[in-house]
Amino acid sequence: MKGGGYVLHTYAPEQIYLYVLIGCAVLAFLLLLFGDIFDFDGPVDPMLIIPWFAFTSLFGYLGETFLSSYSLLLFVISGCLATGLVFLLNFYVLIPMRNAEATLSSSEKDFEGRIATVLTPIPCEGMGEIQLTSVTGSSNRPATAFQPIDELLAAGSKVLIIEVKERVCYVVPYTKKFLDN
Repeated sequence: MKGGGYVLHTYAPEQIYLYVLIGCAVLAFLLLLFGDIFDFDGPVDPMLIIPWFAFTSLFGYLGETFLSSYSLLLFVISGCLATGLVFLLNFYVLIPMRNAEATLSSSEKDFEGRIATVLTPIPCEGMGEIQLTSVTGSSNRPATAFQPIDELLAAGSKVLIIEVKERVCYVVPYTKKFLDN
């Protein structure tokens, strides 16, 4: 090969932006389907990186379509717009969603150590239903005995919630001896 090198195929910037946008759409769809399976605790969150590339490629594609002679400037402007939009997405959508999930899971753990009333009798080996009352209202939960019991826990009796697993409350009969200790 005379003259010194290989010829690289070059693509127009709008083609590159379009391919990146299509790739981001596919990745976003896969992340929507399978995102809960994977735990992304690293410094780079795909829930922010993929939209950044998608917005950058979208604004770059639109810019190249209308103003094709300013490619580098369009890339910088697209990146700045995408950064702003991803910041807003993170601040107003993703962070509140993460906090809402944490609030839901901690409210289940708040039931532990509380006294409840048996609604549906809890048999020696099986499940019944309890009712927890608070200032904000009452809620019913399925319940079972925390440890083996000799007789069923009758409706109207008081129980102490020891543990909550998978929305099931594990209870023991509530007696005055808990107050003496």
